[in-house]
Amino acid sequence: MIHGWGAESRVWQAWAEENFAQQFNVTLIDLPGFGESDPLPNSDNIEEDWLNALEAALPEKTHLLGWSLGGLLSQQIALRNPDKIQSLTCLATTPRFTQNDGWVRSVSPQIINDFIKAMSIEVSKTLKTFWKMQLQGINNSRSLMKDLMSHMSGRSIPKIKPLNQGLILLKDMDNREQIKNLQMPTLWLLGEHDPLIPQDIRENLHQLQPKADIQVLADGSHIPFFSHPHTTAKSILDFLEQHA
Repeated sequence: MIHGWGAESRVWQAWAEENFAQQFNVTLIDLPGFGESDPLPNSDNIEEDWLNALEAALPEKTHLLGWSLGGLLSQQIALRNPDKIQSLTCLATTPRFTQNDGWVRSVSPQIINDFIKAMSIEVSKTLKTFWKMQLQGINNSRSLMKDLMSHMSGRSIPKIKPLNQGLILLKDMDNREQIKNLQMPTLWLLGEHDPLIPQDIRENLHQLQPKADIQVLADGSHIPFFSHPHTTAKSILDFLEQHA
C-alpha cells in the first residue's frame, strides 16, 4: 500500500490492519521523504528516483494498492514490474492529475502552483488546508474534518523538499497512454464527491483501460478509507477475492 501526498503510511495503518491483515501480509510503504522514509535529493528525474525507491521496498509478489499520488506512482510501478504485481487498485487517483490537452476532468495546474507557493510560506497550515479539502462535499464533512485533524495531529510533518517533489510529480506525471498496456486485474475506486478526482473520469478510464473494474463509492471523498472505511474496504476485498 502506497499513500498519497501530505500523508504517511501510518495514516491508514489501523484501517489496513483491521480490514486486510487477517488475509494478507500487508506492506505499508512511505513515499520518499514522508513518514520514516529518507528524502531524496533533487535531480533532473524525480519520477525515476521515486519509482526506484518505492520498487526497492516491494515484496517479490504483491497486490498493489495506491492512493492519490501513491496511485499515480503505482500505475508506473505496475507497468515496470508486471511479474511482481498480481493486481492493481487505484484508490481516489487518476492517470493524470492536472488538466492539459483534452484532459479536463482533473485539477487545474494553477492549484498545484498555488500549493507550491504556499509551501514556501507555511508548511503546516498548507497541509491542514489540503487535509480538509479532501473531505469537502460529503455528508458529515465538518465532523469528519475535526476527526481528521485529530488523527493527523500525531503524524510527522514532511520537509518542504519531498513535499515539493511530490507536487511536481502530481503536476507532470502522465500515464494515460501507458495504462493501456496494464495486463494485471485493475480496480479504479473513485469517490462520488471527491473534490480532486471527479467521478465522471470514468468515461476516460473506460476508453483508456476498457477491461478495468471501475467503481464509484457513494458519497465518497478523496480520502475514502477515512470517510467511508467499511465500504471502501469491502470494495477492495471483493476485488481481491476474485484475483488473490
